[in-house]
Amino acid sequence: MRRITVLLIVTLIMVTVTGSAYAGTSYKVRFGDNLYKISRLMGVNHQEIMAANDLGTTVIYPGQVLKIPSQSRVYEVKKGDTLFRIARKYKISLNELMSVNGMNNTLIFPGQNLIIPGKKRNMTEPAMGNKVNTYISQEDIELLARLIHAEARGEDDIGKLAVGAVILNRLASDRFPDSIREIIYQKTNGVYQFTPVSNGTINMEPSEAAIKAAQEAIEGKDPTSGALFFYNPKTSTDNWIRTLPVTRVIGNHVFAK
Repeated sequence: MRRITVLLIVTLIMVTVTGSAYAGTSYKVRFGDNLYKISRLMGVNHQEIMAANDLGTTVIYPGQVLKIPSQSRVYEVKKGDTLFRIARKYKISLNELMSVNGMNNTLIFPGQNLIIPGKKRNMTEPAMGNKVNTYISQEDIELLARLIHAEARGEDDIGKLAVGAVILNRLASDRFPDSIREIIYQKTNGVYQFTPVSNGTINMEPSEAAIKAAQEAIEGKDPTSGALFFYNPKTSTDNWIRTLPVTRVIGNHVFAK
């Protein structure tokens, strides 16, 4: 089925909220957006966006206007300006400037307002709910989402969350490495532990559902009852993993400790 992408014009303006200390940028959500992508683009943690907008979940919808508590600014295009010169002036990439303004070409005109993204921060957040003495970066969230998508793209939301929970359970265990990246790329006897790393499917773009599952796993949600392993009994050839105590069967996967 052919995927149809609808591009909406992004409205990004500087605003001040009466009666509060908030002064930041407003972002109009487009089709295909999610909080993770917006936070990466605007240089702000997704939890800060949730707090600024009183969001109880990460669910957003096209046309919704979000307050972004960032250092972004608005630039008014002057005669003789080009996108390339503006990008170079503010030390950002041309693609980044076009992306944050929802542009599919480089045409600009005097008087036009362009959003200039704030300086990207090293955005990290604690692994809440798993009592892990570490921090999880936005890059870790993306990597986890890609693994979830590759391993469980045929599963429902609970099945996707379960795969993510296994990684977070490993992060909390002293039997495994101390970062999500090291866990996902860990090898046993020279072989990657996760098939998507071996066959390259981990490099696929994660779905919205996979990103949501990654975020929920980091928040501490775990439908697996603390599982550290999972496998598909129809395809797995590992006899050892079948000897482990089973905690749950979710969709096509068996979860075990």
